[in-house]
Amino acid sequence: MMRAKQRKAKIKVEVKVKVKKKNIFFNWLLFLVSTLALICLLSSCAPPAVKEVKLIWPSPPEEPRLVYLNSYKGESNFKKKSFFETIIGEAAFSTELQKPYGVTAYGDKIYVTDTQSAVVFVFDIKEQKVSFMGHKDLGKLALPAGVAVSSDGIIFVSDAKQKRVFGYDANGNLKIAIGKKDEFKNPGGIAINNDIGRLYVVDSYGHMIHVYSTKGEPLFTFGKRGDGDGEFNYPSNVAIERKTGNVYIVDTQNFRVQVFDKDGKFIKRFGQIGDVPGTFTRPKGIGIDSEGHIYVADAAFDNLQIFDDKGQILLFIGGPGHEPGYFWLPAGVYVDEKDRVYIVDSFNHRVQVLQYLSEKWKRENPEKYKEYLLK
Repeated sequence: MMRAKQRKAKIKVEVKVKVKKKNIFFNWLLFLVSTLALICLLSSCAPPAVKEVKLIWPSPPEEPRLVYLNSYKGESNFKKKSFFETIIGEAAFSTELQKPYGVTAYGDKIYVTDTQSAVVFVFDIKEQKVSFMGHKDLGKLALPAGVAVSSDGIIFVSDAKQKRVFGYDANGNLKIAIGKKDEFKNPGGIAINNDIGRLYVVDSYGHMIHVYSTKGEPLFTFGKRGDGDGEFNYPSNVAIERKTGNVYIVDTQNFRVQVFDKDGKFIKRFGQIGDVPGTFTRPKGIGIDSEGHIYVADAAFDNLQIFDDKGQILLFIGGPGHEPGYFWLPAGVYVDEKDRVYIVDSFNHRVQVLQYLSEKWKRENPEKYKEYLLK
């Protein structure tokens, strides 16, 4: 009898100890959460202040040609996260770029495909917000790659896994789907000539280019596998020169860029394999400014090379790194009508934006140009 009472007393003591420990744990947890909440409240959960970055290429005393403008990563560019968003995060997909690949710009918006999140990020610079497309059931993306916008506002996105090209309206509603069974092997980079209403789609594994109207009607194809003029070996991306309508194709595994007229007729090529400026090892994105300069990102060099219209190297920027002006596996490139250069910095989870100081830009921004001259 005495032993039974002792056992009960012992159990009561153990229970009291466990309860006490549990209370201590919860009190500690409550204190921690309250402290974090107070810190968050005092700081408004704001992202750390971003120091203004001033980068100019080439370095003084050379005449400035390119300047760094900004980098975009996701909602953190615009939105102050709440306490619970900071602690818990997003459930469906990240609101920060994970593995971006393709980029284009139209109006006040920048469109970036993300192969890991399987959506298109839409950075609205005017409204200072980020939205998404390609996550709805109808037209849901699996592996978005290239992106381009037509003059009537349709956002075209190639899907390398589903082997199709989807077209969405501004609200992300599917309006058009291009690609029948076995029509594409691996659609990648895309570009639009809005003057004639043509969509150019690079089929990397098919070693060819498909051309459609912006209504989705197939027009023609050009190219086949090989290393001769007009032949391809795993091409990746495409850009349209606005003045001429010429089509520039990054012929990745032939380590060159090929140039065609709007109807697919071969014009010229430049580039070769190498490890010095002006050569390529893994060329990816391509863009062309208003003065005919050609921008090519090389994912092996982690840099951006700029060529003249004859294919001669003028300048290169970057190299491996995480700071602004450096890259880690750059991918897509786009140059808009205002000569802003967008470079997808894939493994740094961002898009870097540069400004080419064209003659037109200098005339329109004389005071700003003087500031760059003094740096």
